Amino acid sequence: MSTLLNSADRESIVQRLRQLQPSSKPRWGTLTAPQMICHLADNLRVGLGELSSKRVDTLPSRTLIKWIVVYTPVRPPPGKIQTAPEMLVTRPTTWAEDVTTLERLMNRLATTPTTAIHPFFGPLTHMGWGRLSWKHLDHHLRQFGC
Repeated sequence: MSTLLNSADRESIVQRLRQLQPSSKPRWGTLTAPQMICHLADNLRVGLGELSSKRVDTLPSRTLIKWIVVYTPVRPPPGKIQTAPEMLVTRPTTWAEDVTTLERLMNRLATTPTTAIHPFFGPLTHMGWGRLSWKHLDHHLRQFGC
C-alpha cells in the first residue's frame, strides 16, 4: 500500500499536486484549491506534533475504524467528511508558497519519526501517519481531479 514514507509514492503525490491550479474546481466539497492545500498542510503539522488537536477518538475510532481507514486499501467516500477544526486554521497566502510548504511538510513527515496523536484515530505510529497522510492527500487530489 502507498505511503508518504516511500520516496516513489511521495513523488507520485508531488507530481499530481503540481498538476493542481489555484483555480481548479472541486468535484465535491466546499474547499477551494488554496484552502485544500492549507488543510493538507495543517493535517501534516498535526502528524508532526507541531499543531495540537482536540481528541475526539472513541474505542471504535481507535480500533476498527482506524484499521479500515489507515491499513486497508479502502478509499474514503467522496463528499464531506467532518474534519477537526484545528486542521482548517491556516489561511492561503500565495499559491507557490503554500504548495512549497506542503511539499516540505510531506518530506519532513517522511523523514521525521513521529507518534503524534490523531484527533479521531488516536495514537498512530510513524508508519500509520505515512499511510494515512498518503491516503488523505490522494483523497483531496482526486477531489480536484488530479
